[in-house]
Amino acid sequence: MKRLLFFFICSLFIFPVNAEIPIIAFSGIPVDQCTPDRFKEFREAGFDVSITYCGNKDVHELKAILDIAQKQKVKMLIFSTILNEHPEAIAPVLKNHQALFGYTLQDEPTEKDFPKLKTLFQKIRSFDKNAVCYINLLPNCGVEIPGKEGNGAVYNRYLQQASTIGAEQISFDNYPILKTGIRDFWYRNLESIRQESLRTGRPFWAFVLCTPHYHYPQPDLASLRLQIYSNLAYGAKAIQYFTYWTPQPYQEYDYHNGPISLDGKRTSTYELVKLMNQELHSILPLFDGAEIVSVNHLLRIPNGTSKLKSSPLNINSLKVIGRKGAIVSTMNKNGHKYMLIVNKDHMQSMRLLIKAKNTVRQVTKNLSEVAVKESYTLSGGDMLIFRLQ
Repeated sequence: MKRLLFFFICSLFIFPVNAEIPIIAFSGIPVDQCTPDRFKEFREAGFDVSITYCGNKDVHELKAILDIAQKQKVKMLIFSTILNEHPEAIAPVLKNHQALFGYTLQDEPTEKDFPKLKTLFQKIRSFDKNAVCYINLLPNCGVEIPGKEGNGAVYNRYLQQASTIGAEQISFDNYPILKTGIRDFWYRNLESIRQESLRTGRPFWAFVLCTPHYHYPQPDLASLRLQIYSNLAYGAKAIQYFTYWTPQPYQEYDYHNGPISLDGKRTSTYELVKLMNQELHSILPLFDGAEIVSVNHLLRIPNGTSKLKSSPLNINSLKVIGRKGAIVSTMNKNGHKYMLIVNKDHMQSMRLLIKAKNTVRQVTKNLSEVAVKESYTLSGGDMLIFRLQ
């Protein structure tokens, strides 16, 4: 899982799958669509890992699917009914396959599910000590009523109990952008996840919503940027999309226009996600192995977050002008210190006024360094990066 080199083949838009910060597709390629062409299409959209529900496919069928994925440089998180019931029939055979990223145990468990998940995790670990055992947790709004407990105590207990399962990562979903605006408690959710990550020493994985449904609107580049760059500014070590393949509509969940439609056709969202992932892949090498040191907010301070009280190292003054303000986080990487600034408004641009010492440099999205200007206009949801030292 180490990204040693970053490269880009322009004509094919193919990237190395061994990313320290992988780009993962929830509801990835369906099991009956796992063909070379589909995996190639998946890679061309900039994805590294497909979460695929494999039902009752036996171990030989699963291995055949992994063989196809490997040839197209795709890895898989397999969700298998047989694995969950009889891990001894699956894990010992697949454990060394190069296309196996890991096993999906459950999505959005409640606390009553944790004991059985811990037992399953331990059984799988007895056969395979290296593959990811993936559990995706509920958001804070799925555990407690937002605002009922100002410090998020109920959700924090949920996270702490989930950590006793033993999974090596903390994955959660929270889709903040509604047709009516942005959920303020999303930031409190990020704060809780970050604190649990720091407490346990386990990296956290976060989501971006790209398939509209219910009260979630059609995404644009700004809304994708806001979700992804906020996650990175808080320290996420994997970016997951919900979804790649459009799910079957269910009751009020009228899933539509995901990157790949329900009938298997590329949509306009496919091209949008491909563009976002191209931008993301160019910037991810900076975040590989980096440590987020602090996360604060300017202008609007959401519940559960902290206001930036003093300028970061070598910054003389910092001011944002906009409706919703900015996330300001600091990061260490290879002996250097960085500042990340994310516009929290995906609908409007934000101005940044900055005065810095001559040693500070702006880092562009292709990771080159340029002189710092005194004023920037930051488009909706976008991020600026500065090397402070």
